[in-house]
Amino acid sequence: MSFGMTYRQALSYINSLSKFGIRPGLERIQVLLEMLSCPQKNLKFVHIAGTNGKGSVCTFVSSILNAAGLKTGLFISPFVLDFREQLQIDGAMISEKDFVDVFEYIMPFVRKMPKNGINLTQFELITAIAIFWFSRENCDIVVLETGLGGRLDATNVVENVVCSVITSISYDHTNILGESISQIATEKAGILKHNGTLVLYPKQDSQALCVIKAAAARLKNKVLTPDLASLSNVRSTIASRTSFDYMSKAFKVNLLGPHQVYNAITAITVASELNRCGGFTIPPQAVKDGLYNAKFPARFEVLSHEPLIILDGAHNPGGASVLADSLNLYLGKRRIIAIVGMLKDKDICNVLRIISPHVAEFIVVQPDNPRAMDKSELHNLIVKQLNKPSVVATDLNNAVEIAFKMASERPSDTAILVFGSLYLASQIRPMFLSFLRDH
Repeated sequence: MSFGMTYRQALSYINSLSKFGIRPGLERIQVLLEMLSCPQKNLKFVHIAGTNGKGSVCTFVSSILNAAGLKTGLFISPFVLDFREQLQIDGAMISEKDFVDVFEYIMPFVRKMPKNGINLTQFELITAIAIFWFSRENCDIVVLETGLGGRLDATNVVENVVCSVITSISYDHTNILGESISQIATEKAGILKHNGTLVLYPKQDSQALCVIKAAAARLKNKVLTPDLASLSNVRSTIASRTSFDYMSKAFKVNLLGPHQVYNAITAITVASELNRCGGFTIPPQAVKDGLYNAKFPARFEVLSHEPLIILDGAHNPGGASVLADSLNLYLGKRRIIAIVGMLKDKDICNVLRIISPHVAEFIVVQPDNPRAMDKSELHNLIVKQLNKPSVVATDLNNAVEIAFKMASERPSDTAILVFGSLYLASQIRPMFLSFLRDH
């Protein structure tokens, strides 16, 4: 049955579900997938959880699998440039036509659910659409990023997990996942399956590590961690990107930041395990090509070299620390003008405390999101608590104009940084690119 919807109408309906908020739990998506004949049972998954780096590891792993000739599904969130980024096969976003086809097929089942007292969240519907599409397209393997947490995240409805991955864990979503690192790690470790394989990011908080290893032992998981002793010759500049040697092989990645080397060797470990025990053939060249070809917007992304403009989605203390390390490594003594906008449910004070020593002046904005912090409040926090110069932009376009004007005063030693929210990154990125084209 066709409702004759356009892509925009389908997207509008999905966005309308944001009113149901974030509600952890598997019951609602289980009901929908059962109505759809359990498409998740037809697929094999690499399931990835963590606070920071999970999107990068997903991108690296899926790029490697693509290079190995496997039909690879990729589900990541949130998007930066286009809603359809969240659903990809072999590096290509789902087409608008395919999205509408799947949406229209699923909608009769979705419409029945409120009659039984079940209201899907936005993320649950997107997850179900992704799983159904991957099944319909007969993917060999799907790389699946958790949305929030792990144990009660909608993606945890999957069963045939070839490899679980947990990336760097730090504080985020503490109102839902818990106030301590141990509580957060417990939620992340909830993705582990009995007798499974777990690949761990090589630099992990000690409390988190204890919790995860205990969960892995309880569930009889094989635990693999990249060998940092086998990592050498790490070289990274903004111009030449990042190269390193690992296990006596040379690799190069186009994602910047020291942390991306750790994300890359985590992906190498996943690929090695899939090649050795997962029933997949992944040649060494595919690993090299996959890492080199991986692209991920808003992760210390250089939009321009003259002036130097860097876009980063850092929005929690762990992400801010990684961003600070990258600023130290790549920007040296440059004067940094930072455009910042954050969501009010984030650890705003700690994020700003970590980044502010690197910033000469702030330009404060308010992302277009109902959870966004009021820009006047953010401005007052920066001025009064951090004692830093700050100006409030009327809107995002105005922020771009102010930043370029400030940078033009000392163009050779100034950098423009955008951080604080992936929502901000997605909204301001096209404005920067448009401004650069026009000037």
